Parts: sequence; structure tokens; C-alpha cells
Amino acid sequence: MMILMLLLFWACQDPPPNNEPPLTDSAQPDDPHQDTANTDEEPPRAPIPLPPLTDAPDLDPDEDVVQVELTAAPKTHRFVDVDGTEHVVEGYAYNGLTPGPTIRAKVGDQVIIDVDNNLDQPTTIHWHGVGVPFEMDGVAWMGAPIAAGASFQYAFTVQRPGTFWYHPHFNTNRQVSGGLYGVLIVTDPEEPAPDLDQILVFDDWHFEGLDDHDHLAAEGTWTVNGQIQPFWDLDGGQIVRARVLNASNLGYLDLRLPEIRLLGGDQGLNARLTAPDNVLMAPGDRIELEVRPAQTDFEWINAPYVHQGGAAWGPEASLMRVHVDAPDDAAPGLSWPFSGLRSTEDPGRTDITYVFSGSNESGVWMLNGEVFPDVTIEELSLGDEAILEIRNLSPTEHPFHMHGTRIEILSVNGIAETHQRWEDTINVPTYGTVRVRMIADNPGDWMTHCHILPHADGGMMTVLRVHESPEGE
Repeated sequence: MMILMLLLFWACQDPPPNNEPPLTDSAQPDDPHQDTANTDEEPPRAPIPLPPLTDAPDLDPDEDVVQVELTAAPKTHRFVDVDGTEHVVEGYAYNGLTPGPTIRAKVGDQVIIDVDNNLDQPTTIHWHGVGVPFEMDGVAWMGAPIAAGASFQYAFTVQRPGTFWYHPHFNTNRQVSGGLYGVLIVTDPEEPAPDLDQILVFDDWHFEGLDDHDHLAAEGTWTVNGQIQPFWDLDGGQIVRARVLNASNLGYLDLRLPEIRLLGGDQGLNARLTAPDNVLMAPGDRIELEVRPAQTDFEWINAPYVHQGGAAWGPEASLMRVHVDAPDDAAPGLSWPFSGLRSTEDPGRTDITYVFSGSNESGVWMLNGEVFPDVTIEELSLGDEAILEIRNLSPTEHPFHMHGTRIEILSVNGIAETHQRWEDTINVPTYGTVRVRMIADNPGDWMTHCHILPHADGGMMTVLRVHESPEGE
């Protein structure tokens, strides 16, 4: 009887504390996004919604002028992992934001950016993929960077629609990896309006510190708009234009998601709609996708891929989960104004050859056997058509990026393009060859380099000079 009374007494007492933190409003037991499995383990972090990016306020009332202010300054970045662990990285940001404020303009607008440098070192801003005047390209070649504590005004007119981005081109590897980057969107009124136009910026971080974030190692933890594995709420039947940027210094994305509808790449819409099984994004790449949620949730998956040899062995990783709030039939695709133009036929000649070489073991990265800034400058006259052949003689892949112009991809490893494809960054496979065509339509001394930023900082960079033709010619 005494034992029975003791058992009844204990059963009536309040349960002992379990030393777990109280549930927040975003992690109640009925949260549809909360994973309640694995109850024997520590509870996972409450899922975080996909953060929207902040638009930079336009300070000029003229509808054809966009004027914004950017301040580069130190920032302490804080990331919450899926197990609830907080990671801290001391880095940088524009206006306190990483990704920085989104700059939005339409074709033909004048864009003015007033930059204040509150860093303890010089900096610049390079307008990646935008055909700006050479003086506005944000490189320290033949020009001074913005000194610590100084200001500078960039001004240019945007001529082509697309998803572009901005980042420093001084101490580039460190400053970009620290969080100095943002997106520049140039719209075309001739293109249809989806239900949602969404920017997705992917970056990978090493939480051991900024130095470890820089080095040539395996990729770190991927973030989407600054969050680890967020969820994205969409409705079935919506049509979404997803503008995707790989802002990583060295990490590749091999994206897998249901029914990929590829609209465009670095330089706006492609010549036609394609539906590949996956899309490979090298550092600096952009793509535009038409996403049409329907009945069920799905994930954005990254398959293992390394620049030291391509597709790799290992598990796939979830980057983000799409939650379909209101299931419905998938909407029909929009009538995008694809040109349908066929690819230019390769004339067979080669006007300029660029050769990548070097290795992780040697730590030496060269372009045409030279280490920047001790380089031989190739030259073209304004209006020249040039065929470039890019050869990779190294055991790593290299994203080839050209400033000041765009390039038409003719072939990759001997496989010709069927329709016009314009890019500013193209991945060159290990021991592979890429042939491209360009029109020298922008005078200046244009940086040409690998966009694995440790490679570029290590010397894998050169200059292509486009000069004005002699008077009268």
C-alpha cells in the first residue's frame, strides 16, 4: 500500500525541467514546417523563412535616373545552423546588409551610385556583367581605388536587361568573401510580368573565420539570401521568375529541382527556353528560371561538385525547401520573348588564345604563363570581331570572366552551341577548351580572369585592351 501511495504522489508532481529552451512563436508544435522527428536528439532550429532582399532607395525623382547610396563598412555576420548553433564571422557589408541593397533600373536608365568607404582599407565596386565605361569598371588597373574614409561616385547608363551583380575588385578574394556584394537588376518592359520576381543569392561560408572562408578547401555551408536552409512559401499555380546568383568565391552549384525551365543566363534571356536536368553554376554565374509550384513541396538540391575535377562522390545537400501553401495545378508558362536565333558558326580561326595553368600544390596560378600584373596585353580595335580560345591545362576548373563586354559561346570541348548563348562568365572544364566570339564594342583596358577569386588574386588574370581606331579609319 505504501508503495502505491508513493507512486501516486510522484505522478501528481510537475515534471522536472529538461533544460531545453522554451518554444518560440515560430517553432510551436503545430508549425507545419517544424520537423518533430528524432525526438531523442536536440530539437532542430525553428525553420527560417527565405529572407527578401532590400531594395536600395532611389534618391532621384527623375524616372530615367536611379541614384543610390552605398556604404562599405565592417559587419559581424551571424548565422543560425539547422541544429540551432550560432556561427559568427567578422566581415563586411554594404549598408549593413549581405547581400547588399538591390539596385533596380530599366534599360536606358542612368545609374548613379555614391559610395562611402568606411573600411580600414581601400576598395572599389565592379559592376559584374554590365557594359560600363572603363573609368567606372571599379578596377585598380591604371586607376586608384577608393581610399579608406574616402568617397567616389560611379555613373553609367544600362543598355541591356539582365541579372547582374556588384562587388569589390580590390583585395577581391577577402572583401567578397567577407560579404561585400549585391545584385543589380535591369528590366525590360517588353518582358512579361510573373506573379513574383525573386532574387536568390547563394554563398558558402566557412565558420572557422574569414581566413578559412578564403582558402582553397572544400565548400563550406551554403546560405540563401544569408540564411541556412530557409523555407520558401509559394502558392500552387504561381509563376515565379527566379533570378539566381552564385556569389561564392570558389564553390560550385550543381542545382537539381523539379522541372527546370531555364530562361536565361549571365546576359539576360537565352535564345530559347530549355529544360535541363540540372544547371551548373560556377562562381560569379547567374541564371534565370521559371518556377511553377503546383501540388507538393519540393527542395532545391545541390549535387556534390568540386572545381578540382567536376562531379564528385557524396550525398546531395538541401539548399532550401519550397512549401506549397495552396496546392493547385501548375500554371502554363509565360510567353517570354526568346529570339530563337541560331548560334554563330565558328569561323575556325583563333584571334586570341588564353591558357590557364597552375595547381593547388604549387600555389601558382597563371594565365598564358604569366602572373598578374606582369602580363602581356592583347589589343583589339573598336568594332573588331574576335574569336577567343580558352584552354585549361590545369587540374582544376576555371570560370573565365571578361569585363566590359559579353561573349557568345561557340563550343565547349568541341560540342557546338545550337542557339545563341551570351555570357560574361563561362566555366572551362579541367583540361578542356572553350571557344567564344566577342565584339570589341567598349574601349578600355578590360580585366580578364578566372572568377575563382583565390586564383585571380594569385595571379590568374590579364588585360585585354580595346582602343579607339585611328582617326579616319
